[in-house]
Formats: sequence, structure tokens, C-alpha cells
Amino acid sequence: MMKSQMPRAAKPHLICRLIDLAIASGILALFSVPVLLLCCYRLTKRAAIFEKLSLLDGNNRQRRVRRLAGDGMLAHISEISWVFGAGLALLGGAIRFHGLNATKYKAWPGVVNLADIERRMGLGWQQNHGAINALHRAPLRYLAALCRALITLMLLPTPRLGERKVRLLGIEIDNLSMAQLLDLLMKHAARRQSRHFAFVNTDCLNSAWQDAQYRALLAGCEGVFADGIGVRLGCHLTRQGLKDNLNGTDLFPLLCERAALEGRSIYLLGGSDGIARAAAAAMAAKYPGLVIAGCHHGFIDERSAFDKNSTLNENSSASVIEAINQSRADILLVGMGAPRQERWIAKHRENLKVGVALGVGGLFDFYSGRIPRAPLWLRQLGLEWCWRLWQEPGRMWRRYILGNPLFLLRVLAERRRVGNASNPVDLPKLDWLNTKSDKLRQRHQLRLLGGRIAKRSLDILVSSLALLILLPLFLLVALAIRLESPGAVLYRQTRAGADNRPFTMWKFRSMYLDADARLAALCASNEMSGGVLFKMRRDPRITRVGKLIRKASIDELPQLWNVLKGDMSLVGPRPALPREVAQYPNHARERLAVKPGITCIWQVSGRSELPFDTQVELDLEYIHTQSLWADVRLLVKTIPAVLSARGAY
Repeated sequence: MMKSQMPRAAKPHLICRLIDLAIASGILALFSVPVLLLCCYRLTKRAAIFEKLSLLDGNNRQRRVRRLAGDGMLAHISEISWVFGAGLALLGGAIRFHGLNATKYKAWPGVVNLADIERRMGLGWQQNHGAINALHRAPLRYLAALCRALITLMLLPTPRLGERKVRLLGIEIDNLSMAQLLDLLMKHAARRQSRHFAFVNTDCLNSAWQDAQYRALLAGCEGVFADGIGVRLGCHLTRQGLKDNLNGTDLFPLLCERAALEGRSIYLLGGSDGIARAAAAAMAAKYPGLVIAGCHHGFIDERSAFDKNSTLNENSSASVIEAINQSRADILLVGMGAPRQERWIAKHRENLKVGVALGVGGLFDFYSGRIPRAPLWLRQLGLEWCWRLWQEPGRMWRRYILGNPLFLLRVLAERRRVGNASNPVDLPKLDWLNTKSDKLRQRHQLRLLGGRIAKRSLDILVSSLALLILLPLFLLVALAIRLESPGAVLYRQTRAGADNRPFTMWKFRSMYLDADARLAALCASNEMSGGVLFKMRRDPRITRVGKLIRKASIDELPQLWNVLKGDMSLVGPRPALPREVAQYPNHARERLAVKPGITCIWQVSGRSELPFDTQVELDLEYIHTQSLWADVRLLVKTIPAVLSARGAY
């Protein structure tokens, strides 16, 4: 009798496979220069270049693959070659290695694990093999998922799962997964002790920052949970990691399913008249066995239970609380919007006879069908707030357009004041946010932040393209250097970076190996006025190839790798040696306030022919007037300066 074969993972659509091959080829080509330089460096150090691994492909067959040794960025990028060597997808399920796991694949494996992307976005609870198989059958959806994965990998780290609680703007937030949250709510639902729980988003945290009463109310809750990409980003900025994005809208169907299984009843309070009832009917139809204890709209009268004619007021808090208690509901969901729902629960908590009272915002509108929820792909990008803004601009513009940047400013202010983000403390309200002069300061800080982002983007774009285009020239120069004199092709040297932090700068070697040892004997021949820098037109330490590549400034080109890494910028003061910095006068130390650059003002205005004091003056002028367009102009001016070779020796 033949053995029955286990079902294999669905193979990706041909177009999805072509997308993988095209993108993988582009990424490997883009990083080919730094990978080649790293291999050459390890070769000179006689260190291991590659490590061999044995994994299982999508058909559960053993494949032997290689990756760069180590655990750096380039090592992970080298794994993209597995798309060719092992037939993996770029985005798919987790890879299984030969001999470690005998189970078969349920989804085609990928170099990037979709589950990791979902965890970074706080959506790890909804990842499943069916979603991966569906992506691999739909090329457009797969391409969109690849774009989302790229954005997520660049912006969000893998959360640190050991933190039980995080603290943001003085509010302590429980760091739970969705499964842990469900377990917690069901445990308290069984005890019927009226425990109060709340969700907080950026708008809630902005309100709590200004409202001490609301802040104290949240501190008295049994649990507070992070809702939205803004809170997640705030925790990232303060070096704290969140597990899952916990919000009432995603929780609601999972809670209904769990309540139906465990026989717990739910009362829905909030929304316009009929909205809660429509949401309850939708959930009852979806989850047979779910007990809806009752529903009531959210327009509650806080006055007496009887009107002036002694008639019972069914919309009074007393009447609503009596209805909730008579229903014997285990879970009360209150959807009145924050902070009104939290205030109502806190005020009447002692009179409520439920297990759990949870504020859930406007989720009844979504599940009743009154307001459509954002598409799944938009929610997965963390941009559901854009959908809400588009739907209700008149009501939401202040919350998102003004509130989101203000929240990030407050988080950054807290990080600066606290110093150690792992042990934050309660902070008072900052009055400087309300003064006219400091609002001007905020706008100035935003302009500076935008300038830094634009400058870094330009650095990455230009350095990546230049490294790729100049690869043939690099190989020719390396060959010429090696043929003329023994020793390494590349020369590394410790230089002073921003804030005088040391970093390793790379150049093509243009001198003999004993150049540093011979420097002391040549100091008397220094032709650079000022005594800080050493320059000599006919330096005997320079090789013949070195003279040529120095004249054409080719020896500086490996510093494009420093730019890509972030140690340097394309434009900025030239990096100094630590011994030169030790001789700097006080005013010259301002050069260390920014990242050093490959080119600068004095590089295009005479280079080594200018005295040191003039170089410092020009560098300080750049620091105080820098802008994106100034950088572009200097880069353009560098081309004729290099071609003329004026001051280069």
C-alpha cells in the first residue's frame, strides 16, 4: 500500500515568482558594492566570509545555501540570494531548517516572514497560513504586501517581548498580546467585580497630558491598553516595545466568539439610537450561542431617574444601570467616545454589577454598518487614521492633523527630560507648549527635523546609486594598487565624527604601508599653515597610483560606504583625525556639531590651498546656513572642482 502524502504548500503564482526575481535582483545589485568590500576586507583579515546552512524549500526538499557570516544588515541582505538558490519567496512563511523541524510547510516559505511583519505592526494575532497562500495567488496584493513589508522593516523594530508594562506621557500601559487580553477579560468576567479597563490612543494621551482628572482616572483602571500606530511609534521613540495593537474594534469579534464559547453575556451601551442593537444582531448572527444581555444608546441623562412629572426617565443613568444589572451581563461594552465613556464608568462603577466594564469608542458604528471600516491593507500599514480623516474631515482634522504631531513632540520632550526611557517618571504639564515664542520654536524644530530627514534621504539615494555605478572603477583601482605595492587595497582610519564620536573611515590606499611611521620625520616639511593639518605637495610616502587617484579624488570614493552607513554625509566638514581635533581651538570644535562629509564649501573653493582658519570659517558658515538645496548646489560644484584638480595633492 502506498503511503499517503501530506499536502504541500501552495506554490506562488508565476507572476509573483517573477516579481520576487526582479526585486531580489535589484536589491542584490544595489548592495553588491558594500558586500564586495566586506568580502575583500574579511579576506585580508583571513576571517570567514560565508557560512553554510541547510534548509527546506517549499516542497520540503533539503537545499544547501550560503549567507554572509555574522548578524549584520549585509548578512541578512545576502539571504535574498535564497530566492534564486532555494526557490523561496521574498515574503512568505517561516523558513524551516533541515533536521530541526520535521513538520511540513503549510505556506510557501519566504526570506521575510510575514508573521514578523505582522508582529512589528502589532498585528501578530491575525497572521495565518491561509493569508500567505492567498497573497501568493494574487500578484497585485502580493506586490502591495511587499511594499508594506519594506516600509515596516525600515521604520519599526521587532518588539521586545519581556516588558510587562510600558509608560508613555505619564500613563502606565499594559503590554499584552491579543490572546493575553482576551484571557484577562474573560477571567474578570467570571468574577463579577466590576473591573474597569480602557484603551488609549494618541488623542487620549494628549487629553490625559492636559487633564489631570482624566490622567488619575486612567491610573485607577484595572488595565490600560495601547491602541493605534501612534502609540506604537511613541513607544519606539522612547525605546519601549509593544506586543500587539490592542483596540476595541479588532477585539470585539474575538471577544464575542470567546464569550459564546464560555457562555458569557455582553451588554452594549453607546452609539446613536439603534446602532448598538444593529451591531449586536450582526455579532449574534456570526457567532451562534452568543448571549446579548441588552443594548442601549449612548445619550444618557445624568439627572434624576424621574422627570418633573414623576415619570420614569428611561435614559437616565440610574435607569440604564438598573437595566444593566437586571440583565446580569458579564461584560459591559461602553461606546461613548473617550474620555466620556471612562468618566461614566468610573462614576458609576460601584453601582454596576458586571464583571468587566470596557470603553470601546465608536466600534458599534463599524459593526452596525453605519460607517465602513478602513480596508485591511490600509489597517495593516497603520494608516486607518487616514481613512477616518477622509470620512469625517470636519470632526477628525484637529485630532489627526494637529494632535498627531503634537503627541510626537510631547513624546520627544519626555524622552529628553527623562533621559532613561526604561524608567520614565510622571511629568507635569509643560507650559512652554502654550506660549507664542515656544510655538515658533516648535515650528523651527519641525523644519530642522524635515531638513535632517531630507538630507539623510539624499545621502542614501546618491551613495547607493554611486556605489553601484562606480563598481567597475573600484575594481580597476583595486587591481592597480595591488599590482604596484603589497598590502591591503583599502585603508581604514579612525576619524572624528559628529559630536566627536570616533568612526572608521575608508579610503583607497594611496601611500606605502609605512606611511604613518614616517610622518614624524616629515612634520617639519608641513606646507599647511595653522599647524593642525599636515599637507605636503611632494609627499614621498605617496605611491605612483596614489598620486593619480589623489589628483582625481578617487581615493575618497569608498567613503560613499560611510555615507550609506550613516557615519558621514555627502556634504559636511571633512572628517578630522583625533590628533588634529586635540589641537583645535575652541571655535573650531563647532565643526564637530554635524556629520562630516565627502565634500564641503572649502573643497570647492581651493581645497588644500586654503589655510586651516579659512577652512574652519567656511565649515561654520555651512553649518549655520545648511539646507537641502545648498547640499545639491555643493554636490554639483564638486564635479568641476574634482576635474580641475585644483588644490588636490
